[in-house]
Amino acid sequence: MEKDAISVNVGKGGLKSTAEIKILVLYLLMNVTEPVPSNQIADLLHVEAIANTFEVNDAFVQLHKNSLIDETENSSECYVINDKGRDVGQTLQSSVPFTVREKSLKLLKKMLQRNRHMKETEIVISHEADGTIKVTCSAIENDTVVMSFTLQATDDAQAIRIRENYLDDPAIVYRTLIDMLTK
Repeated sequence: MEKDAISVNVGKGGLKSTAEIKILVLYLLMNVTEPVPSNQIADLLHVEAIANTFEVNDAFVQLHKNSLIDETENSSECYVINDKGRDVGQTLQSSVPFTVREKSLKLLKKMLQRNRHMKETEIVISHEADGTIKVTCSAIENDTVVMSFTLQATDDAQAIRIRENYLDDPAIVYRTLIDMLTK
C-alpha cells in the first residue's frame, strides 16, 4: 500500500498507509464487544509506535463519514462497528500484517479491561503529616465497597506500582484475600 500517512513516531513495522490504519481500526472494532473511545485507541497505537495519533483520529472520522462505524448514543467519539464496516474489515483485514493486528488487539483488550477496573475500584495515595505514604485500594460493586485495604509505601514509586498492579487485576487480590482469610 502507498505510504501516504504521517509517520512521525511510527516505529519499524508500524503503519504508514492511511488505508492500513483504517483497516486496523475496523479490525479492532470487529474484535471487541464494547464501544471504544477513539482518542484512547489513537494514543495507544501512538505510544506503541504502531501509527501516528493524528492519522488514527482521522481514520475514525473518515470511517464514520463513510458509514462503516457508528458513534454511540451516550458518547461522541466512542465508536462501534456496524455490519457494513464488519464486511469491509473482514474482507481487507489481511492487508494489515498479522503481528500488527494481534499486538494492537491485545493492547486494546488490556486497555478496555483497565478502563473497567478503574470504574470498579477506587485507589487513593495519600501523603500523611508524619511523612508516610499510604495507598488505599477499594473494590466497588453496585456503589458498595466490598473490599478495602491500606498499605504503607516506602516511596512514591512504590505507591504508584501498588496502584498500577492493583488496577491490572483487582479480582485476583480479592480472591486471594478471601481464600487466605476463609481457610
